[in-house]
Amino acid sequence: MNDLELLPVGFIASYVFILGLCVGSFLNVVILRGLSKEDIVFSRSKCPKCNNQLKWYMNIPLLSYIFLRGKCAFCKCKISIQYPIVELLCGLIFLFIYFSFGLSLKMLFLWIIFFLFIAMSVTDIKEMVIIDIHAYILCVVGLLYSFLNLGDINIIQSLIGAFFGFVVMEALANIGKLLCGCRMFGEGDSLIALGLGAIFGYKSFIIVLALSILIQSICAIPILSYNSFKDKKNKLGVSYALVFVSIIALILNNVIELIENELCYLSLVIFISIILIWALINILSEIKNKKNLIAKNEEVKFNLLPFGPAMLIASTICIFYLPQIKSFILNYIS
Repeated sequence: MNDLELLPVGFIASYVFILGLCVGSFLNVVILRGLSKEDIVFSRSKCPKCNNQLKWYMNIPLLSYIFLRGKCAFCKCKISIQYPIVELLCGLIFLFIYFSFGLSLKMLFLWIIFFLFIAMSVTDIKEMVIIDIHAYILCVVGLLYSFLNLGDINIIQSLIGAFFGFVVMEALANIGKLLCGCRMFGEGDSLIALGLGAIFGYKSFIIVLALSILIQSICAIPILSYNSFKDKKNKLGVSYALVFVSIIALILNNVIELIENELCYLSLVIFISIILIWALINILSEIKNKKNLIAKNEEVKFNLLPFGPAMLIASTICIFYLPQIKSFILNYIS
């Protein structure tokens, strides 16, 4: 590493970005063939529509998509936008990790961790599936990360964190099963929690989980509200919208507290609380209704987003900014 550090930063950064693009290209193969159960190593690249094998110049990360104008050179079918997005995302993340941690063993481990983060996020978004081996590898990498003292916890804390993460997610999932007849989180989410617990330890995993729920709520509740209005369930749609506003209000609690008149502030808090209770009653009523439909073996559509990406986005934020988040929480509750 010392010899490499003598090279100009711009040269290393360019090399890291190009390497990230190439890894992103391979990551697309891992994602798609993992879902289709095809061989990853020995099968040559081909168009998924016409099955023609691609030439080498059709596999240049990012550039081939641009030069081919997003279409297959043989059948002219559109190439999925996933390919350039994953390649560019991988390149940018590799670059950001390099600038954050320099040329180090920690950088290499974080590259592997984010490789797995992106793979699991994309499969969860595409098919709501987490490929088990990806989560198990994440757990092993997390344990090695702690064993080599690259993170903030030791190997014992890492092992406890892995166990804690898995058990907590399974407990929450089964609470959902009791409330509405189906798991609140998928089995893949518990496997992700296994790996994240190994990376962060049980204390920081609680922060990751809380941030995940916040991110999921901000993303999912507007969709739930829209779908409710679309299905002409206006009262339920308003309820979701009010919960969303309440979450934002809690985040901006310090802004609300700027109201100098204590009576006005107290009245506002009481008013918001009453509306929030009304909204939650409507939502719980909808959950009960869906539970009854499940009991009658009728089809139920929950319109929920996969939770895995929210967990991995929260983990990404915490890898880079965990001390600042802890400081914010302490200042917020004090």
